[in-house]
Amino acid sequence: MLVDLVEVTTSDNLSLDGAFFKPPNQLFTEGIIEAFLLIHGSGGRFYAPATRTMATDLSQAGYPCLAINTRGHDTVWVDNATGISHGNAFEILDISKLDLRAGVDFLQTHGYHRIGLLGHSMGAVKVSYYAAFENDPRVQVVIPISPVRLSYSYYMNSADAEEFQNNLELADQMEADGRALDLMKVNFPITQFFSAASYLDKHGPGERYNLVDLGPRIHVPILALAGSLETHTRLVDMESDLVLSAVNSPSASYEIIKGGDHSLQNRKNEASKAVLKWVTNLKS
Repeated sequence: MLVDLVEVTTSDNLSLDGAFFKPPNQLFTEGIIEAFLLIHGSGGRFYAPATRTMATDLSQAGYPCLAINTRGHDTVWVDNATGISHGNAFEILDISKLDLRAGVDFLQTHGYHRIGLLGHSMGAVKVSYYAAFENDPRVQVVIPISPVRLSYSYYMNSADAEEFQNNLELADQMEADGRALDLMKVNFPITQFFSAASYLDKHGPGERYNLVDLGPRIHVPILALAGSLETHTRLVDMESDLVLSAVNSPSASYEIIKGGDHSLQNRKNEASKAVLKWVTNLKS
């Protein structure tokens, strides 16, 4: 399908690429949602397969969709305007709120005022975090798919505690040595390069992105999806724990898709159908 390649600019003047998926048919204006903003996972891009398929399916059903890069796209990239390195390796997760707001602003300028946030993996964390902290009246629902558990205490009580502790000690030492922006390669909770600062930001004892703690701050309907094959420490039971904590949401539910892997890469169409069914039921 044809899409419009677009660029959004954040309030701190960072340009991010994306794609706007315009529906071929009349938008379902009677629904609670007029458009969706879609957010990729760790080191991903706006055209990642799960994101692209979801945007295509939702737009075919009548919902305009904007998929954008966050500054955490890819592992490392350099902003040519400033020479500053970004990417998943350097990302401070809190700043992603600026990226999502730029996406929501884009949709508003195109006439859409009731917006759903949908994210895969770390993108699921970002959309939930935005909903919890921004109180943006334009955001009407949040849909985290395969949300990641960012919890120091949970990891320290898991079978992966020793490896996790070693990573934290290395990051702490690098930061103490003035090398907070130097890269370290880890295999837990994912195999990835992180700066010491980024690893501590996401996984340190402050637990600022623990969605189970943030769930009560979400005041819009929430649907969490996951696959039955997601048994890694960072994923297991996360969708249900998040929904159970969302006690102030007017409609909170989760669905586990049988045989689904992380981000439902092997069940993309089933994921789209689950989202559409849930959103449609919210209309009544």
